[in-house]
Amino acid sequence: MSDTDNDQLLPLILDIGCNNFRMGWAGGDFPDIIAPSVYVDISDYLFKSDIINGLGDIFLNTNTQAHLVGHDALKYKSILKIREFRKENNYNILLKFFYHYYQQLNISEELRFKQPIIIITPFYKSELEKTKLQEIYFNLLNFPYLLFLSESQAILSTLQKSSGVIVNIGESNTYISTIFHGFTNIMARDMFPITGKDLTSYLLNLILSKIGAIKNIYLDIAITKEIKERLSLCILDPTGENKRVKEGLTKYDRIVDLPDGTKLKLNSERFLLSEPLFNPKIIHVDYIGLAEAISKVIKTWDRENWEELLSNVILSGGSSLIPGLSERLKVELQKYFSEKLKNKIKVVAASGRENMGWIGASILYSKNQLKKGWLNNPNLQDPDQEQNDQTSSQNELK
Repeated sequence: MSDTDNDQLLPLILDIGCNNFRMGWAGGDFPDIIAPSVYVDISDYLFKSDIINGLGDIFLNTNTQAHLVGHDALKYKSILKIREFRKENNYNILLKFFYHYYQQLNISEELRFKQPIIIITPFYKSELEKTKLQEIYFNLLNFPYLLFLSESQAILSTLQKSSGVIVNIGESNTYISTIFHGFTNIMARDMFPITGKDLTSYLLNLILSKIGAIKNIYLDIAITKEIKERLSLCILDPTGENKRVKEGLTKYDRIVDLPDGTKLKLNSERFLLSEPLFNPKIIHVDYIGLAEAISKVIKTWDRENWEELLSNVILSGGSSLIPGLSERLKVELQKYFSEKLKNKIKVVAASGRENMGWIGASILYSKNQLKKGWLNNPNLQDPDQEQNDQTSSQNELK
């Protein structure tokens, strides 16, 4: 067997996120594919296509398949409605999405669908969802093995830790979970209601409220999200700084060029957008702030465990990339613990944390720590005898 064949029988790691889909070979440093978790129906126009005769012929080849996914879908975001298959739990589209990007791995024909599959799963993924995924990868695609891997475990492995509080702030879901010396506590976790999408919507409202009817601009959620990702901040004294901005402080001034040619000036909106994380009531969500939610999760454990957990508060997820968030969160956490524990608090904001789950899974595989929990495809009479080449690759996974 050639080295190429060996490489193509390695497990494939999947992180099926609401914002991005990540896929790549176990043992790699980075996902081979990162694609937006979206699709379009080529007949689902944002406006009636008969307004302009021949619109479909201009923008879309009539021989194109009914759905386009990932990067191909985003090419038509100006004329077609962008949908999120993960949010909709649309498993038919997920199947098409996976197959589309699986083909781009250039796997030789004789080795296609022979790889073990590792799927990274947050704690809130239901058994029904897992069953649906098994149907896709076992019944429809006939892969031989499947492993559901805890996202929190994978994230901790990235930092080579066995204990920690994972604060994963995603585009559509934010959760807090804990692991202590490899053990989980189902009571010590929380689904926090503020997500990246909420921050984007709040920023849009801040901007529109500021400009009012003075100026006509073209600004939508997608453009606002780009602005948020480039210019957002989290600061220690937002109230004081906002007052100083009103008094003439220009430190936070930035000019944004919009697609319609207009220019948009931002200042205090850059740091105010992150405040719903610390006070959800700002956007009319009746819930405690992120720091208090984390403290409650930690205090579910025995008191003697608090110090170790507090020293390993780990930020992850694409919406945790806001500069200054870790410093602010540390200060806010200090309000809920004694003087003795305040100095022990450490918020870890590692680079590349938007991909931490995938990278952690790859690390665990490289360390030969993914031997347990594998599911065999029941449709294969004897998976170990499928092919000699496949057998030699799978022995270490049993």
